[in-house]
Amino acid sequence: MEERLRKSLLYDFYGELLNEHQKQVFSAAIFDDMSYSELAEEFDISRQAAFDLVKRINNKLENYESRLGLVKRFLDARDKMEGLTKDVEELRLVLDKIDLETKEKKNISGLLNDIDSKSKEIFDNL
Repeated sequence: MEERLRKSLLYDFYGELLNEHQKQVFSAAIFDDMSYSELAEEFDISRQAAFDLVKRINNKLENYESRLGLVKRFLDARDKMEGLTKDVEELRLVLDKIDLETKEKKNISGLLNDIDSKSKEIFDNL
């Protein structure tokens, strides 16, 4: 996974566990793509302090992830959801090729829609 995406997911899941200053610095570094020099100027600290702070915050977020595993569970659920969505689409294609009465096709199609929407709802609630 791209490092930037991983850091933003870590921040999304664990950012509220940081103090306000840490949130501001990490958010500026990751979401605003500020360099260490820009961070130093923005937060009135040295470039080395900006580097150290971002590194410490990242380590802290990685530590939360190693203990709690929320990002991993989220990514696993997303992958399963994508697989389920593909399976439902394949079933729709097969259904189109099968010669069934219109009522039966509508029932099966409705069930597939229910499966698809319920699985998306479950994923959205993660």
